[in-house]
Amino acid sequence: MKTRLSEDGTKLVATYELHPFDFDRSGHLKLWILAAIIDANQVANLLGDHAQLRFPGFLKTVTGFARYQEFRIQPEFYTKLREGASVTVAVGISHVGKTSWLLEGDVRLASTGEVLCHSLGQGVLVNVTTRKPTAIPDNLRNSFPKKDPLPRLGVPTPVNPGRMYRHDFVALPSDSDINEHTNFSTYIRFCADATAALVREGVFSFLKEGVKMKKISLLFQKETKEGENVTVEATEDLGRSNSLDFQVKKGNDNIVKCCFEFFDDEIKSKL
Repeated sequence: MKTRLSEDGTKLVATYELHPFDFDRSGHLKLWILAAIIDANQVANLLGDHAQLRFPGFLKTVTGFARYQEFRIQPEFYTKLREGASVTVAVGISHVGKTSWLLEGDVRLASTGEVLCHSLGQGVLVNVTTRKPTAIPDNLRNSFPKKDPLPRLGVPTPVNPGRMYRHDFVALPSDSDINEHTNFSTYIRFCADATAALVREGVFSFLKEGVKMKKISLLFQKETKEGENVTVEATEDLGRSNSLDFQVKKGNDNIVKCCFEFFDDEIKSKL
């Protein structure tokens, strides 16, 4: 992946040519592919020629874990993005704290510059052996301006959950990343596949064929690795419309908390 710095030097920019297998049967870019290309840019901010945040001993004594990730998908994602198109991803580090940092960026249609998706992520520096957070060196922290106010990070918690539905998945070798654990984009695929099953079963009135995603938010709680089985628990918060809540579990352990929010009928009719 070739990257360059933005004109103002605050973001890492990369262009991706999309291929037919990146799209689903309805002609839209698969959401986990969208997440994967954003993740590649986020990782490039820590590694590579134009890395903005270089940690001593990275991938040897310390590494970076995703703690939180959200994607705000724009209507143009569905109306303008087609097979054969290229997208430009620009991601920069907007804040560095004691053990974590924020990454903010967007995905644009390369031909027109139209925004397709906004992304916000939180990375955490962890010890490779203990897998626990460790302090970011002061000289690195002080080299970045402080963001004030900080964005609110969080996945909604169902207040009035309805019936729960469970779907089982297994983490494949191709799902692992440089940390030798399941990449976060895989959990989006698991939840999207669970959603597709719920659409076929017709269990939620708002969840119909052709429903369009508006926002994805994920909170990463624990790791899974190649070959491990996980269960995706899906439920609807009866007090919150047009959304699905997920808890990914490995046995009794909570692994990922996720929420899919969908465009309402008025917007869907225009897409």
